[in-house]
Amino acid sequence: MEIDHTFSSDEQFFDNLKNYCKIDQDFDDEILKIIVDAASLMIARAIKWESKPADYSDEPRFKIALMKQVKEDFYERGITADSYRPVLSSGIDGLINQISSEVNTDETTEHDGTNNVLLSPNGDQPRNSSTNQESEG
Repeated sequence: MEIDHTFSSDEQFFDNLKNYCKIDQDFDDEILKIIVDAASLMIARAIKWESKPADYSDEPRFKIALMKQVKEDFYERGITADSYRPVLSSGIDGLINQISSEVNTDETTEHDGTNNVLLSPNGDQPRNSSTNQESEG
């Protein structure tokens, strides 16, 4: 899998991120870039499974969510950091849901996390599926 460096290689975003995180030194820049790449992929996939961080390069809400997540990941790293906090910090859930609802136009069709539509045990799409409703209507 090729790593998307859209945000970690954007100097203006990176400078803004360091200001947001109140980081004045440069010796953690490489660690910060790794965190940016990981968090941007995690957030992009939370919005839509097939999406890439580059898909949201012009989305200010994505950038805010990314900065919030990177700040938390940067400052809360350590031995016990993962034992008391959720995978995605709650401060970005609303942003992810908002962007996701705009990106995912077919929210009523159930998917398995890939491009496969979930089927009922008899091989049909569930009754609440928009595709099923369209074929009946």
